[in-house]
Amino acid sequence: MVGPERWDTPYKFESLFDTPRSHHQMSHNQTKMIDDLLKVDRFHMEQYVYLLKKMDSIQESDGSTLLDNTLFTYGSGLGDGSTHQYNDLPIIVAGGGKRVYSGQHINMPEGTPLANLWLTQAQLLGLPMKRFADSTGPIATLIAG
Repeated sequence: MVGPERWDTPYKFESLFDTPRSHHQMSHNQTKMIDDLLKVDRFHMEQYVYLLKKMDSIQESDGSTLLDNTLFTYGSGLGDGSTHQYNDLPIIVAGGGKRVYSGQHINMPEGTPLANLWLTQAQLLGLPMKRFADSTGPIATLIAG
C-alpha cells in the first residue's frame, strides 16, 4: 500500500509539487486537477517499474530472480475515484516466474470479485486455499501450470 487514502491527507509527492496536495481532492475534481492527478499516477507507476527492475536484477541461489519469486501487485480499489465506482479496477500483476502467464491483458467478466485475484495469488504462492473472502474461484488465465 502506497499510503492511506484519507479524506484530506496532504502529500508532498516527491519532486512533483511545491506544496502538499490531497490525492483524494484530485480524484474527485478530475476536470480541474487532471494534470496533477496524471503526474501523481505517473510518479507511482515509475516507482513500481523501478522496483520491478531492481527485483529482476537480484539473482537468487537457484538462478532465478527475486522478481521470479515474487508476485508484485499494483492497482486501485476504485475504477473511478470521482464516483467511488469499484468495478473495472486497474490492476497489474508482475513476477511469479514460470508459474504465471505474463504479458496479457485480462478483462474479467462483470461482477468478478477482486477476491478471485487474491485467491489466485495465494494459490500461486503455495497456500492450499480453496476460497478467500467472497471469491468464486481462481483466475485460470493467470496460472501457467
